[in-house]
Amino acid sequence: MTLGRDAKPGEPGKCLMCRRPLENEDYKPSKAPRTAGAVDIDATVVDELGQLPPVSDPLPKRHPRFEHSLPPEDPRYNGDRSIFLAGSIEMGKAVQWQRQMAAELQDLPVTVCDPRRGHWDPRVTQLAGDPAFKTQVVWELSALEKADIICFFLDANTISPVAMMEFGLWASSGRVIVCCDSRFWRAGNVHLVCERYNVPYVEKFDDLKDAIRERFVEIGVKAEEDDATTD
Repeated sequence: MTLGRDAKPGEPGKCLMCRRPLENEDYKPSKAPRTAGAVDIDATVVDELGQLPPVSDPLPKRHPRFEHSLPPEDPRYNGDRSIFLAGSIEMGKAVQWQRQMAAELQDLPVTVCDPRRGHWDPRVTQLAGDPAFKTQVVWELSALEKADIICFFLDANTISPVAMMEFGLWASSGRVIVCCDSRFWRAGNVHLVCERYNVPYVEKFDDLKDAIRERFVEIGVKAEEDDATTD
């Protein structure tokens, strides 16, 4: 299956969430403009370790108040709650777990804050004074502070230093859910921190999805099928 709509030969599909055109019907939700020499963080990544299950077919119907927000634009909080997709990106090395998770949650009236912005200019320095870098980091910090749920998916093919820093920052907040494959290089550390601070801990993407949906139910969010729309 594809995450894009059906299209005539030679025509691009449409994004399920934001209705923007897609290249070759790949789901590319980012609004960040491409610049010369930019790294395509939304490029397809081969799931060498089989960490992601097949995408649900069919996908759930899209709720009219569902939002999939990406930097640098401010998140739109039209729904009841929000979730931040923390975890592995590593300049596009990580599997495309963020867009799959967003698609699987689209029947809920929530805002999904996804820091995986699509294209990243390698000329941007990781210094506090670099405007582009600061914009990205501030976007993430603000969205993390507002999120009702912070989920971490740690790709076993990455080391994910920024994700690990954010995990340490928020582990004791009561809002974190972690998915960490046992093959992740610091899985033992992550597991013990989760035990220490009573953080829900799973090893599979499907279990992460289920844990997120259960948490949303606990805080009063549910899918409203009668009001949902099909993309």
